[in-house]
This record gives sequence, C-alpha cells and structure tokens, in this order.
Amino acid sequence: MRSLIRFLIFMGFVALVAGVIVLWSRNSTKTAGSGPGGALSVLERFDQESTALVARVMPSVVSISARQGNAAMEQIRRLQQLLGLGDHSGEKPELGSGVIVSEGGHIITNFHVIADAVLQGRQIDVQLNDGRTYVAAALGWDPQVDLAILKIDAGGLTPVTFGDSDAVNVGQVVFAIGNPLGLQETVTQGIVSGKGRRAVAEVDAEFFQTDAAVNPGNSGGPLVDVRGDVVAITNSVLLQTQGISFAIPSKLAVRVYEDVVKRGQISRPWFGAATWPLTAEIAQAIGIPNTAGNLVAYVFDNSPAKRAGIRQGDVLKALNGKPVRDSIDIRNRLAELKTGDVVTATVMRGRSQMDIPVAVEQEPGR
Repeated sequence: MRSLIRFLIFMGFVALVAGVIVLWSRNSTKTAGSGPGGALSVLERFDQESTALVARVMPSVVSISARQGNAAMEQIRRLQQLLGLGDHSGEKPELGSGVIVSEGGHIITNFHVIADAVLQGRQIDVQLNDGRTYVAAALGWDPQVDLAILKIDAGGLTPVTFGDSDAVNVGQVVFAIGNPLGLQETVTQGIVSGKGRRAVAEVDAEFFQTDAAVNPGNSGGPLVDVRGDVVAITNSVLLQTQGISFAIPSKLAVRVYEDVVKRGQISRPWFGAATWPLTAEIAQAIGIPNTAGNLVAYVFDNSPAKRAGIRQGDVLKALNGKPVRDSIDIRNRLAELKTGDVVTATVMRGRSQMDIPVAVEQEPGR
C-alpha cells in the first residue's frame, strides 16, 4: 500500500513539473513571437514605425516636370490627358522630385532639375501626392550648391521638418522618397554610407553617400531619418554602379531656402584670404611641425580675414572645428554659412595655435 502511495505522489510530482515546463514553454514562445521584448515584436514595431513615417512624409514630396512653355501645345497636351489619349506632343519632359517646405507653397529641389526650364523659358509643372497639378514659379537658385526654390499657389500643404545634418552618423538608417523614372511615391531604404564626399559634382558642397536605391527622377527628393526629418536632398547617382548615390546635407538646403525667401539674396560668404597647399618644404621653412592645413598666401585689404587679424604666413587648420585640407575644404566650409555668420578659424602662427573669430561678409560684386 505504501509503495502505491509513494508511486502516486511521484507521478503527481512529475505531472506538476511537466505542466510547469509546458506553461513556461508557451509563455516563452509568446514572448519571443509578440511580446514587448521579443525579436518578432521588435521587427513588427520597426515595420509599423517605418510605414507610419513614410505615410507622414509622402504628402510633402512632389513630382516636377519641365516642358516648353507654349500655351497652345500645353492646352493640346492637357486635352489629350483629359480624353485619355495620353501625351503625343513628342516632347520628353525633364523629371525630378521636390519637397514642400512651407504651408505657403515653397518647394526645394535640385537646380539641375529646372535649369533648362529656367534658361529656355519652359513651364515647370508640380504634381502633388494627391494628384493636384500646379504651374510653379522659380523664385531663386544657387547653382554652386545645386539647389533651387519653387513656389506654387496651393492650399492644404504639408511641409516637412528638417533634421540636423551635422548630427548624422555613418551607418544611420535613412529613407529616400521620390519619383524615379516618373514612378511616383517610390520609397527605398538604406544607410548613410559615408560623409564629406567630394568631387561627385561641380558644386560647393560635401555630400552624404547612401546605399538607398536612387535613380534619375529622384533628384530633389528628401532623404529622411527614422524620425521622419529631412537630413539631406537627393542629388545624384553614380551610373554603372550599385548602391552609391549622393545627397546634399539639409543644412545647405535650409540656408538656400532662407536666402531666397527671407533675405532675397543668395549668400556668397567671403573670408578674404587666398591659400596655398602646405608642402613639407614650406612647413619646415616656417617652423610648422606637419603639413596639416593650408598656408595663407595673401590676405586681401579691407576683408573679414584682415580685420580679424589673419596674417600672411599663418596656417589655416580648421573652420568651426572642421579640418581644412585644401582650398576645396575652405570653399565647402564657407558654403555652409550665410553672410554675417561668425566662423572660428583655427590657425598656426609659428608653433602657436589660436582660434580667431571671423565675421564673413557677402563676396564683393555679388
């Protein structure tokens, strides 16, 4: 009898342990599959946040096309579209993207998207995400940084918010939104592959490199971070490559927008010093321990550099803490500024290093 009781107690204990194990296993599966800390839950949340982000930014992205500004041809084209006959004008429009930056209808895009339209008197059409189409006026542009500002008279617009492009890090997730090859509402995802890229276009800017898929027609569209803030304006893609495209930091885009809309003049910040590459021979001759920086070869009279105390023979090491390797670096650092800004110039004078504030001015003759 006692043996039977011990056996039943033992079997009950085994059943209890088995039940605990089964319950633990089920809870663990639920946690991993859909609980707050599970891997699948993280992916689901990322998916939900991504789609919500795109839905929030998409209404701010526009399609831009430029055609010959011929009123009769434009009426025929619109009639063909109205009747469902397509566009048989034989003219291939220039295509690009843009992003709405104000409720008043201001749009940022690349200058190269509208350059021929501006020079040849073509009409610039802007199509909104909801299908509405407007003729845009080109308010101003800065070819040196390949940015332009358009204006449409429309209501119910949703402007984007800008992020701090200086705070962008390599490896950061970004989304490119635009209308490549005329395919509207296209979204691609990637990362920031590099910063400070140069010599990808003849403009005064340092680019972000991204592996987000970009094609002709994306130009002028936004590159946004995971918060939905615009951190750059898509600019170009290296043809015959995969996963290499470039974008202009939002800091420059905001500067051009404010120049055109608020100040009515494109800033051409002038430092007022001519520089020369610092070779090992020159560095040794003037007592500089290395060749980092650029030699100040000449300081113009009545210039910001002259008034600030910059001297011929100084070595310019950095502007606002960003190292200066050559004259292109100086040009790109100045392009980020607007007239009246104070830039901190780090210079070596002999073996002494000093920071000198320089209030840049509008370039003479501009």
